[in-house]
Amino acid sequence: MTIVASTIIKTEFGNFKVCFHETEKGSCVSFSQGDLSKDNPIVRFHSACLFGEIFHSLHCDCHHQLTETMALIHKNKCGVIIYSYQEGRGIGLKKKIEAMEIQRMENCDTVEAFKKLGFGKSDFRDYETEIQALKDLKVAKKIQSFSGNPVKDKVLKKAGFTITEILNIDDKNLSQIAKEEIKTKIEKMGYKY
Repeated sequence: MTIVASTIIKTEFGNFKVCFHETEKGSCVSFSQGDLSKDNPIVRFHSACLFGEIFHSLHCDCHHQLTETMALIHKNKCGVIIYSYQEGRGIGLKKKIEAMEIQRMENCDTVEAFKKLGFGKSDFRDYETEIQALKDLKVAKKIQSFSGNPVKDKVLKKAGFTITEILNIDDKNLSQIAKEEIKTKIEKMGYKY
């Protein structure tokens, strides 16, 4: 993988370096501040969520997680968000909309909706591109992570990263619907929050 384009953008959380990472398997974007080669930068893998990030859907916590991560990176002056296009836990936007309609009509959670669509699991994401982006950026091997996702933690550890701390994002301002989604992730997908 290589960084094929980069720039600096101004945000409400200060200036972020933005890089476009490209590989045969896919692409992603990194948003970073500070010297990532020093121990303990904040690292977050974040998958695209059109409804949460752009339209501020009450069904998820994606917008909240993204902005809180950017604020904490700015506060700590060092960290990176690896943003990838794995909408709907890797099933794509069309299937995600179909799953959301099943949830709405049958009053079930996302795990059950995925099953009703014929999927054998509820997360199809692959983090090889994201791991390569961390290597491109020469991120230190000791990191702080936001992930409650056990698969992300396993992938990071397998790549040689040591998670010194798992950071939590306060969910008190989330909708009840989003809190139920978090509960499903904890109870049915092994997440830790």
